[in-house]
Amino acid sequence: MPVRALSSTLKTLAVCDVIAASPKPMRLPDVVRATGDQRAAVYQRLRTLVEAGLLDQTPDGSFRLALRFQFYAVRALEQANLGDRSSELLQEIVSESGETATISVLDGYHAVIINRVESRQVLRADLRVGARMALGGSASGSVLVAYGSHEMRARLREQGIVLPDDAHLAEVRERGFAIFAPTDPQLVSAVAAPVLDAAGQCVAVIAISGPTTRFDHDRCGPIAVAAARRFSAQFGHA
Repeated sequence: MPVRALSSTLKTLAVCDVIAASPKPMRLPDVVRATGDQRAAVYQRLRTLVEAGLLDQTPDGSFRLALRFQFYAVRALEQANLGDRSSELLQEIVSESGETATISVLDGYHAVIINRVESRQVLRADLRVGARMALGGSASGSVLVAYGSHEMRARLREQGIVLPDDAHLAEVRERGFAIFAPTDPQLVSAVAAPVLDAAGQCVAVIAISGPTTRFDHDRCGPIAVAAARRFSAQFGHA
């Protein structure tokens, strides 16, 4: 007989998601409004997270993520071994597409590049490891939002984070990858596809990018999708 998850624990941890989506510490009324739960219950969850060392309470009474999450994030990347596991795949993408290949993950309200292999061509996409991309202004960001939960999108929008509209997100899901095609020839164009785990959750994004003057979205899109599917299989996605 399957063991059911503790709903109280899930609700408590969901408060961390709310605060993580905010660019600044949040006061109790803001957390209450974002969760839609009773004030007393939300406050109890906040205090529980503070006692557990997952949240800090500032002198003005606001709540923010504790720096312990930075340790968790580093360990999560190490344990998942995303960097090493993706390097060979990114090399294959570069060989096939002739463009720069990256893998990114969600970090708060940005997509952040955690591994990258450069194109060998003279003109390259200047997107370095650690670069942060807006969720509403990049192919990788569009994928993370499109394959994220409705609740995640609602929280981000409530915090004032600019996201692609629902029609665009539905198009990304239907196509299976996102396209970024700026009209300015000096900007970088890109395609991006989701890496899914066994539960169908988007854990990372494979992207291919290059100078707009030569970038071929129609050719690179299927390459990104095929690579993302191969990488998804390593996370148990059928």
